[in-house]
Amino acid sequence: MKIIEKVRKERILKPSNLLLALMLMFAACDDVRLHTFHELQGEWAATDTLRYEYFNPTKDTDFAVELQLRCASSYPVRELWLRVECASAGRHSVDTLCCEIFDSLGRQQGPGVGLLHQTSHDAGLHYMQPDDTARIKVTHLMDGPVKGVADVGIKVCGRGRRLSSGN
Repeated sequence: MKIIEKVRKERILKPSNLLLALMLMFAACDDVRLHTFHELQGEWAATDTLRYEYFNPTKDTDFAVELQLRCASSYPVRELWLRVECASAGRHSVDTLCCEIFDSLGRQQGPGVGLLHQTSHDAGLHYMQPDDTARIKVTHLMDGPVKGVADVGIKVCGRGRRLSSGN
């Protein structure tokens, strides 16, 4: 927990974080409908479910969903397994994602500053009717509480565009 707190303080104080934020903002899709994060305080309990909602005010029906993870270098294993559930207008999907945090050589994936790196993971295309709300739930499938994950975010893009690939 102390490492994550230190990383958060460094993130706020360093001007290089602005550059990272701008790079991430312009790197993915150009039709972002929702982009939000849940900050985790120290650890992510196996019973904790992160919830996100997106209301679709448009006539668009297909949306690309991307899961984003901000992990400290102290994350203890190579991958993070997640369950992503999306429900809207009588449609329901459940996906299991294997999110690579470190490559086979132990290098942390994704752009980052200091000890914190962000990875992006495609959670597929989801259908929504106009004037409908999608409810997205994310839980981890790891044994016990997960430490070293600072934030879990969701990005929803319209018109079924695929988001930035991989990690």
